[in-house]
Amino acid sequence: MKIEKKDLGKSKYQIKISLLPEELAGYFQSTYEKLAKDVKISGFRPGKAPRRLVEEAIGQARLFSQSLDLALQQSYVEAIKEERLIPICPPKVTIVKYPKWGLSPEEIEEELIFEVEIEVMPEIKLGDYSGVKIKKKKIAEIKNSDVEKILLHLRRQKATFSDVDRGAKAGDRVEISYEGFIDSVKKDAMSAKNHPLVLGEGTLIPGFEDQIVGMKKGEEKEFEISFPTDYRNPEFAGKKAKFKVKLVELKQINLPELNDQFAQSFGRPNVKDLNAVIEKSLKEEIALKAKNELELEVIEKVLPYLSVEIPNGLIEQEIDRFVARMSEQIKSRGLSLEKYLENIKKSLPDLRRDLRPQAEKNIKIGLLLGKIIEREKLDPQDREAGKKALEILIKEITT
Repeated sequence: MKIEKKDLGKSKYQIKISLLPEELAGYFQSTYEKLAKDVKISGFRPGKAPRRLVEEAIGQARLFSQSLDLALQQSYVEAIKEERLIPICPPKVTIVKYPKWGLSPEEIEEELIFEVEIEVMPEIKLGDYSGVKIKKKKIAEIKNSDVEKILLHLRRQKATFSDVDRGAKAGDRVEISYEGFIDSVKKDAMSAKNHPLVLGEGTLIPGFEDQIVGMKKGEEKEFEISFPTDYRNPEFAGKKAKFKVKLVELKQINLPELNDQFAQSFGRPNVKDLNAVIEKSLKEEIALKAKNELELEVIEKVLPYLSVEIPNGLIEQEIDRFVARMSEQIKSRGLSLEKYLENIKKSLPDLRRDLRPQAEKNIKIGLLLGKIIEREKLDPQDREAGKKALEILIKEITT
């Protein structure tokens, strides 16, 4: 086997492999014997039929195709092993010269020449980041108001509702039907029927809910209001709109009394214990958020010290994973990826292009942690290796 290696740059190599008829004969003979043993020809015992009949039964095209596949696969593996290359993506194979089908070098006549293009793990350098320092932020204290907000949320879960014959006020649960217009043109995205909300929670654009206060059930009203300049939909941002609103339903929210019976409905013996559980949960949530923010900050500070040219194949593989996860998530909501892309007016190539920067960053983070794992002689097979490497980074640069 003759091997010619060419460095294409950016961690990419081209390997040209040539196999002589003498070398190919072994692969071709092996394929023939493997397929021939299952061939049944009337009048002959298994494996004793003439070659011509066996070839006719199997099909010479199939024999030749499978023989070539075997030769390509095995010689490719031997070549990269000899050249000490570790591909990170499947190779791109191009056959330059085909041999003939046969079981002997004389029948095969020509050599097999093919080229494989592979990408390998790039050289990774991690510079001196010892001068990078981050000061740990103090974890925010839990306030009584934080606990009270959670308690209010829990009480609303157990609330009852009653009809009232009065004007709506903050804290009431209402349903409204409304139509929105910009420059006298109705906008479907600004219209809804029987839309539920609790007045005062600010789920609609600023000032909208204020217009509902004082309205009675069945009452209709028209008013003008301007969208914030930073509104999430740029089509409406900063625009003045006219709304026609009808108050379809008006109910007073009756919150349960905050007592031991209420606490027991959530599996706690009394209010004091419920408060303690809520406070503990809030502390854990804040601590986890602070930890995640610190990890992100450490990564952002150290990542610029990583020098690596990421192969395109590695980026494409990461994008493939992104798209696969996204497709599964969308499928769980009863949509297909194609329908989702249609809704957001994007093509799959557009989506892949948008995902590329984050894919590159994810790979760099993995390579960064990999260098720490290598430096600290951690077990790369350990599932916690990345987490341990990150903890080491945090200890090194936080004060």
